[in-house]
Amino acid sequence: MKHGARPGPFDWIQAAEPRAVAIVGICKNAGKTTLLNHLLSLRKKGVWGVFSTGIDGEERDSVFRVPKPAVKLEPDTVFCCDTANLDALGSGVKVLEKVRGSSAARPLWLARSLVHLQTEITSPGSVSEQISVLQAMREQGAEKVLIDGSLDRKSIALSEAVDAVAVVIGASFGSVSSVITEIRRLEFLNSLPEAKLGQQEFAKLLGSEQILLKKDGCWTGSDLHSLLGNEKELKKLLEQGHEAIYIPGALTDAGFPALREPLAALKANIIFRHPECLKLGLTRLERLVEELQPRVLIPFRIRSWTVNTASVGNVAVDAADFRARLREAFPQLDLPDIRELTS
Repeated sequence: MKHGARPGPFDWIQAAEPRAVAIVGICKNAGKTTLLNHLLSLRKKGVWGVFSTGIDGEERDSVFRVPKPAVKLEPDTVFCCDTANLDALGSGVKVLEKVRGSSAARPLWLARSLVHLQTEITSPGSVSEQISVLQAMREQGAEKVLIDGSLDRKSIALSEAVDAVAVVIGASFGSVSSVITEIRRLEFLNSLPEAKLGQQEFAKLLGSEQILLKKDGCWTGSDLHSLLGNEKELKKLLEQGHEAIYIPGALTDAGFPALREPLAALKANIIFRHPECLKLGLTRLERLVEELQPRVLIPFRIRSWTVNTASVGNVAVDAADFRARLREAFPQLDLPDIRELTS
């Protein structure tokens, strides 16, 4: 960087860490592919990998039928695709391996680009399979892997395998005021502290699909796999007194009123799997954090925020006004517009 030059919003992508970066949007058609292409273009050396937790690079959106950008790959990029796209790329790629566990009906492949390409990318559907793809890309030499993900528990983006998250703030989400509220919610979730656990304790909680309770230094199962519909049973368990509780599932606005008092009375450490398990409106979220001071097993790790002033499926927005209002509301955040980055 030249002396006196202002740091770019994505300078961090060039560092050795993070090694796995997930790109997520706050709504459909947020502009993730455009940001993905921009980040891929910033590579200066080495081999990077890229895959999508859905399908990325298709010609048209499946709902609104609007054109979508293809994924643009520089040479020496490891990527995941299906057979049809692999065949279409011909001699422009080197086939590396078949994705382990991909079905006979839809085999997936890891390939390496030999020239500049435009294509579709994908990956298997489960988080465990996506983590396997990430590991396989590293074994094939990828020093950094970019992932087109989502704010969904079935996406690797909310897993322990991801080191950083880049959020795209799409104008398609709704009104400017609703977008501001959503950014505040995500910023608040991003600030939740990580639980301080030993390696074995972390692994035990990470592998559990049921609510766990800690007493006399030992974690035991509750046989409850969800808060939803189990509020009464959980209240009875909480009355027995525990040092800590681990909640791997979602706490919603519907379940919060019934559990608020018993959780507060517990006077114990409350650990949620991930900040996005707190499916609460901003006001209730702030109240919960103030009263319960929860920890999270896997922190959010949001590293950047990008605005997309293009609105799909809604009334067009005034780009300058949209940017200005967001930047006024969040002066502490660097909020580049995708259309400014790619113009």
